[in-house]
Amino acid sequence: MFFMRALGGLAAERGIVAMQATVLAIKKPVFLVLFFGTALLCVAVGVVAIFAWREIYAHYTFAGAALFLVGGFGVTMLRSVPLNNALLAWSPDDEDVIERWRRYRLTWVRWNHVRAITTLLACACFILALAAMGLPV
Repeated sequence: MFFMRALGGLAAERGIVAMQATVLAIKKPVFLVLFFGTALLCVAVGVVAIFAWREIYAHYTFAGAALFLVGGFGVTMLRSVPLNNALLAWSPDDEDVIERWRRYRLTWVRWNHVRAITTLLACACFILALAAMGLPV
């Protein structure tokens, strides 16, 4: 939210260039391994939770995995990535760039809020799962 607010304070042309640089910078192997690895780990713990369903921690674990996969991974792949890919094709000199940049920021922030809230809830569920297992949190 703060990052996009800062970019919104720039002239549209400068904000677009800064966001394009950010999108390109994040498409690095380390980030991709961590991002996709977290999703795979959530799939794995979600499946394990199904087999331990009688235990209360399994419910929290499954909920956390589902929240991350839908809200963190899913929103990123289905909303943020397409928005960012479209942004990469823009030229700061395009005729209607000011309005497109305004719409982009509003849409991006809206989906980023969904992503932030769901991943925060996923973390809370994982903490509750650890507590239900008797582990110190």
